[in-house]
Amino acid sequence: MPAYSFYVWNTRNRTKYPRIFDLPDVDAARAVALKIARIFVEVVPYWGDLSPTQRNDFVVEILDEAGQTVLTVPFREVEDPKS
Repeated sequence: MPAYSFYVWNTRNRTKYPRIFDLPDVDAARAVALKIARIFVEVVPYWGDLSPTQRNDFVVEILDEAGQTVLTVPFREVEDPKS
């Protein structure tokens, strides 16, 4: 199974999620990225104070074992149930 790393970032900071996940495919990695974003939104106390523009700056970047970006998942997908 491929290993995927996750980074939470916005226009100023990029932070590596502390765990690497062995997952069957990119779809499974996307599901993990959405879960990371959802938890971030729930636990960051100032999230509700950010403007929509600031919130749209946040994404979860998914990298494969070679360090190549395979997908970028915007946090707005967590807040939009249609995504």
